[in-house]
Amino acid sequence: PYSFTPTARDADGNKLRFGLRNKPAWMTVDTATGRLGGTPTAANVGTYTSLKLIVFDGTYYRSLPAFNVTVTKAGGTSGAPRISGTP
Repeated sequence: PYSFTPTARDADGNKLRFGLRNKPAWMTVDTATGRLGGTPTAANVGTYTSLKLIVFDGTYYRSLPAFNVTVTKAGGTSGAPRISGTP
């Protein structure tokens, strides 16, 4: 399973909304917390490039730098996939 939750706050206390550009089909994003999650399968093996987590306070957008996520098949020809990457 993949999971990442950013830390974000607004100086004015405005409600924040999150989004993810170039989101892989197997990944979800919680628009209220920014939490990314998902469990890729062997069919999802590959590198997903230029993902960008964005936060919006109703007026301004900010984002983390673009990042890649690589899903590789675990150990040989069977088993659960592995995932790596740094958002």
